[in-house]
Amino acid sequence: MRDEWGEDYVRLGLRLEKAIPGFVDGYFGPAALKTEVDREGPPAPANLVRAAMRLADALPAQSYDAMRAAYLARQVRAMETIGRQLAGERFDLADEVERCFDIHVERTPEAVFEEALAIYDATVPGSGSLAERVEARRRSQELPRDRTPLVLGLLTDAMAEVRRRTAAFVEMPVGENVELATVTNQPWGAYNWYLGEARSRIELNTDLPTNLAALLDTAAHEGYPGHHTEHALKEARLYREQGHLENSILLINTPECVIAEGIATMAAEMIFAPGEARAWTEAHIFPAAGLASDTVDAEALRQAGEMLAGVRGNAVFMLHVDGRSDDDVAAYLMRYSLLNEARARKALEFLKSPLWRAYTFTYAYGKRLMQPLLQGPDRLAVFSRLLTEPVYPGLLVEWGEALTPS
Repeated sequence: MRDEWGEDYVRLGLRLEKAIPGFVDGYFGPAALKTEVDREGPPAPANLVRAAMRLADALPAQSYDAMRAAYLARQVRAMETIGRQLAGERFDLADEVERCFDIHVERTPEAVFEEALAIYDATVPGSGSLAERVEARRRSQELPRDRTPLVLGLLTDAMAEVRRRTAAFVEMPVGENVELATVTNQPWGAYNWYLGEARSRIELNTDLPTNLAALLDTAAHEGYPGHHTEHALKEARLYREQGHLENSILLINTPECVIAEGIATMAAEMIFAPGEARAWTEAHIFPAAGLASDTVDAEALRQAGEMLAGVRGNAVFMLHVDGRSDDDVAAYLMRYSLLNEARARKALEFLKSPLWRAYTFTYAYGKRLMQPLLQGPDRLAVFSRLLTEPVYPGLLVEWGEALTPS
């Protein structure tokens, strides 16, 4: 049965891509719809807004189940907001994020960061300032630049391990596949380009030395059971099997991204017990790269790192609300994210990008919404629902509130 509303939803996404290159993160739906939009001229922002409003008005008349309809209402609100921005309307940063991502964001008190830094200071050995000790430890875990050609082989090994563990609780579509590559001159560290038909191309940016201690997390985040797994399962179950056209197009700066980044940020925790990922890395990755393990309390640093998750969100407020300079924000990132200047400047590229600035919040808030739901004995069953159902941030809030005693 033809879904005309779904076709119009896809058309709107593809037209927004013409106005904002990069807005569509992947498309594997009907080729005729893309050909139709490709033949059109540049879209007028006012027409994009009207199209989104028509979709919102017509949504209640569709025969969609309640979860799907609620998910789509929030997706369409995000597209309307982006159209309004293209037409010249301006939103307060927090309002923009709420309209686009279905989350309410606030600045994190710096006292939280100071507490995290105190944990780092008590945990990271060596001489010199905390920043110097953290940087020395980071360098000890990096792949030397002259050995960069090794990184693809190491990432392949890490991807095989996370795939093996994911297969214990997820049945992937037949023929699914991940292709790995290295790139340079990108604002991000790693990226999953989902190609459709259960295939992904995962790119690792080598502008800066690769931190091998984080390689397993990268494989889980971008691959299994992270982005690749979610996209492949939702394509197979929601689009191919059930005909949900909205799941044939991946849209940046919409609520689906909070779910995607929450899944990806929790991915490693779903398949490794505490300390297990570190032990595997030190047994399989470090020796191949000629690196030595250390005895630092990695669990303490992981917890402190979670406390610093709001640093980049604060930096976005500083840049886009307070109007602070690049130098001020770089110094802030160096202080609270414990980055050297090169890494802080690289992070600024992402935070300043018009496409990515608001997106920055999806990582911390996605994890914050999901973490309470993924602690009990049914954690893998809940995670499987996140991988296969049209959930949205507001729904996760409701699920979380249901867990809280009244």
